[in-house]
Amino acid sequence: MGNIAIIKTGAAGDVVRTTSLLRVLNGAIFWITADKNKPLLPADQENLSVLSVQETFPELKKIKFELVISLEEDIECARLASEINSTDLTGIYLDDNKINYTDSAASWFDMSRISKLGIEKANKLKAENSESYQSHIFSMIGKEFKGEPYKIYTDSSLSSSSKLIGVEKRTGTQWPDKNWWGYDELVNNLKKEGHKVKVFAQRTDVRDYLRDIAQCTYVVSGDTLAMHVALAYQKGCTAIFNCTSPQEIYDYGLLKKITSPLLGRFFYSSTYDKEVIESVSLNEVYNSLSL
Repeated sequence: MGNIAIIKTGAAGDVVRTTSLLRVLNGAIFWITADKNKPLLPADQENLSVLSVQETFPELKKIKFELVISLEEDIECARLASEINSTDLTGIYLDDNKINYTDSAASWFDMSRISKLGIEKANKLKAENSESYQSHIFSMIGKEFKGEPYKIYTDSSLSSSSKLIGVEKRTGTQWPDKNWWGYDELVNNLKKEGHKVKVFAQRTDVRDYLRDIAQCTYVVSGDTLAMHVALAYQKGCTAIFNCTSPQEIYDYGLLKKITSPLLGRFFYSSTYDKEVIESVSLNEVYNSLSL
């Protein structure tokens, strides 16, 4: 295959889970993303060039692409996808100055906020969906997802610290219901029992955050970047799903999913709802850990 462009700029966890595509694409791959996400992508893949969305068009318009995989629900990214010189495009594009998507990408984007079917139908499809994100994006390029792992930046000089449990208490601002009430109690109980625990904190360099996770043997979090990075590094992990789809996340035989009994009521809720945040018990999370 010739030159391929992947446009995926958004949430860091979504960028990480898209990297499974790197396992099945041949040719020169140009990944267009946000500056903050560039360090997440592998530094040792010779056929991969990582570009900032802010700097791409003058460089990309000189290149003839065989395929553009456009995955960002953003008007500027849609415009970029439409203006790149390509033989084939799958995913998001600009149609009469409005965001649209190709038929090949309908299984995924019919469930999205830009769905041609309307938001009510999209939410219903989202709730009923049983396929992983990777299954959907692989089908966009005519391939079958067979459990191909993520591929992200790895510091090969690091190794796991013996039985270190990593805990990510934080969530982004978009989905406040991804919070869970019990992290502090879980950490305190684990420490009382003599377990080594690392609570992840903000790092200036995102690669230092990746290194923090790489040194753990087990990770506990919500449906967040930490969960995806743990899976990329083949760590056992527990993730709590209060408002997002557990079915979309492929577990790789590593992930234990704790689903709130109130998920149906708060599915894709963008508000802070104390009831669902407190709906998963401490014992359920603790008992899921592989210590």
